[in-house]
Amino acid sequence: MALTIYQNIMSLNSQRHLTGTQSALGKSLERLSSGLRINHAADDASGLAISEKLRSQISGLKRATMNAQDGISMLQTAEGALEEVSSMLQRMRELAVQASNGTYTTNDRVELQKEIEQLKAEINRISTATEFNTKKLLNGDGTALWSASDSKINAIVRGNVKEGNYAIKIENLNATEAKNQVFQTDIMTLAHDVEKATINSNLTTSQIENINNFSDNFITTDSSGNPVTYQVDITDAGNVATADHDFKIVDYNIATGSELADNDGDGTTTPTFAEAITDDTSGIQFSSGSGYIELTINNNFDGNAITGTINNFATVKVYSIDGTYIGSADLDLVGDGTNVTLDFSVLNSLGFTVSSNATQDLTGYNVSKGDKVLLSVNDVTVNEFEVTLTNPNSTKFTTTSPTISVSYSTLDNSTKTFALANYDSNGNLNVQTFDITFDTITQDEQITFTVDQLGGAGDIATVDTKLKDIARFVDADGNNIFENKQELTIWGNGKSATIYLEGDDTLADLEDKLTDAIVNKLGMGSDDPQINDHLVDYITQPDPNSKFRTVKGTFVIQTAMVGEQGEIAFSGDQRLINALSLAEVQKPVSSSLKVTITDATTGNLIGIDETGNDRVDGIIEGIELVIDSRTSVEAKLSSSTNEIYFEENPNLANETFYIHIVDNSTDLQIGANEGQTLSVSIPQLDTVGLGIDKIWVVSQDLAKKAIPDIDNAIGQVVTIRATIGAQINRLEHTISNLEVARENMTASESRIRDLDVAEEMATFTRYQILSQAGTAMLAQANQIPQMALQLLQG
Repeated sequence: MALTIYQNIMSLNSQRHLTGTQSALGKSLERLSSGLRINHAADDASGLAISEKLRSQISGLKRATMNAQDGISMLQTAEGALEEVSSMLQRMRELAVQASNGTYTTNDRVELQKEIEQLKAEINRISTATEFNTKKLLNGDGTALWSASDSKINAIVRGNVKEGNYAIKIENLNATEAKNQVFQTDIMTLAHDVEKATINSNLTTSQIENINNFSDNFITTDSSGNPVTYQVDITDAGNVATADHDFKIVDYNIATGSELADNDGDGTTTPTFAEAITDDTSGIQFSSGSGYIELTINNNFDGNAITGTINNFATVKVYSIDGTYIGSADLDLVGDGTNVTLDFSVLNSLGFTVSSNATQDLTGYNVSKGDKVLLSVNDVTVNEFEVTLTNPNSTKFTTTSPTISVSYSTLDNSTKTFALANYDSNGNLNVQTFDITFDTITQDEQITFTVDQLGGAGDIATVDTKLKDIARFVDADGNNIFENKQELTIWGNGKSATIYLEGDDTLADLEDKLTDAIVNKLGMGSDDPQINDHLVDYITQPDPNSKFRTVKGTFVIQTAMVGEQGEIAFSGDQRLINALSLAEVQKPVSSSLKVTITDATTGNLIGIDETGNDRVDGIIEGIELVIDSRTSVEAKLSSSTNEIYFEENPNLANETFYIHIVDNSTDLQIGANEGQTLSVSIPQLDTVGLGIDKIWVVSQDLAKKAIPDIDNAIGQVVTIRATIGAQINRLEHTISNLEVARENMTASESRIRDLDVAEEMATFTRYQILSQAGTAMLAQANQIPQMALQLLQG
């Protein structure tokens, strides 16, 4: 090799090798520092691609494992809730078996039913409240969401659904064979002699709801035995009208301390003695006392002055505000030649306190034997009205209608008590009362009515008979169950309604309360008010041509719904239930329906089902349809017998119902790739979904019927729990499999990307030695040009 000065080829060669060694040493250091064989794509392009793919799978498997663990937690939450539901169902079954025993009374079964109702409420609460990460688990929402075009179409979520819009057409195959449940009570008879108080004539106004509660002494006929017709005039002004002859208008709302209305007697004359009895300071003053004071004149008096005393000139009789006789006393007329006075101080011994001015000046007043004055005293207020008896022994009854006039502005939606004061043929005071229940009054009205004679023990009760007067409510020992308020609970449509009954309630009141409970509280009435008015009827006019209205004095109780949906039950005190003796005289029968379901979007047929229980299952995947029985049949009222029967709903043929269903099931992502999921669908598990919303144990028969229904619910819960348990076990195996896959993929990815430290350290050592050797040789190579200088120096 030539020896040159300008070019040191050996140095350049050493530099090139040293540079390569340094580069290799740097890469080795990078690998050792990172622990990875591939730090850049250039390190191993294909290896990097494979490694990144494996890494995505590894991270996906890790997340899938965590997802599966979350799924287990969710399922365990649901299963834990269902464990409690199962325990409650077992308790409900125990209670149903207990209630099926004949040793228990209705009162006992009511207490058992109370516990069942609480258990049902808790099952519904658990169904609604059980959730995981705010996702509902047991009410069906976690599986599917639905909505219907009509409230009469309901759906129960049973499992995975096929979402879409569905059109539903319903055809009734035998509407006329549909029947509702009908109950009939025992015959209601009078326990003792009481007033029937049946209104015979038609009321001339629709604003009057009832006229009842006639006092025992109520006059029903005149002396000839003809019915007395009463008349009530309702006007805007409402001035108290003049009564005919011996009848006196007292006032409505009579109570302790009430006052009689100021009113003339026969309407034809104005007797002078009434003018002498006034409530001003010149007349008699009362400082206390309340009641009626009847004054009868025993002698004629022309008003001229006398000297001396006329003993027993007049007689006073005192009555309480309700007309009860208290006592009597005689009054003397005393004259001093100038003034003639009547001394009323005797009233101090009859419940009144007469002030110091206890005398009444009769000077100048002409009175006749037989004249009467009736005072109403309320504390210190005195009102008066009177009637003149020209012949005390004459008949005081009249066929002329006694008339009452009141203002309708005070009567809206209220019950008013009216009182009449009259004298009998012997001149004795008689106060009689009755009630009128008003609806909304907006115009002048006139009411006329007559009243039946009194009824005797054993007679059929009327609608106005009070419950306390009915023989069925009096036991063998003479105890009346209505000595205390009674509760009667009606169960139906998955609800309950309690009515409260008192002894003063009439059979009409009982009818109204039962109707309100069935129609408004249970929602088992009709859209037709006329139908609702006859769901509960007390039979006063039996019809031999009818099916259930043949026995006078019985209640007929029913709903406007056919089949099992229309079933009701009653509970209350055992004595009350025994007294009513409710008998099921007609069992409910559902109509057969043909239900056609099509895809509302395409019109394609989904399926057809014929059902006899108003339920359609298996046509729409995962959905059980429940159809309100009133959708296909319509209650009708017979114009001849007033009985309820059923026909096909005339709108049914032209009506299409729609239901919209959305899949809302829970998919657990248990794999690293798309489609690797586990679908979890828990059905609707409230009392409706379990079929126990209408179980009752308030009677022995109903308790027996409840047992298989509860068994079916237990079976549903057990099946779901088993499914959930199987899914939990599956997820545990899934987790194990995911862990194995992740482990092996991690090992594979590690072989591609991770650094073999031992091998790399050998490489590093080699390059480190080469680097040192290269550096030394470069130093030697850099000394070669100096050899040329030595040659030049010679």
